[in-house]
Amino acid sequence: MAEIISLLDRRSQLPPRAQKEPVEAKILLFTGVRYERLDVSSHRPGTGPKRAKRK
Repeated sequence: MAEIISLLDRRSQLPPRAQKEPVEAKILLFTGVRYERLDVSSHRPGTGPKRAKRK
C-alpha cells in the first residue's frame, strides 16, 4: 500500500524563509529536434546517397 503524506502538514514544520526580492522567471522548452529549411533549388529527388543492394 502507498503511504499518503500531506504536504501542508510538512510545510508548517519548516522554518520560515527570509523574504527576497522577486525574480522574473523564464520557461525554456527544448524539443531536442532541430528543424531546417532545405533550399528547394539545390535539392532534387533521387540525388541522395544510394542504398546498398541486398543479396
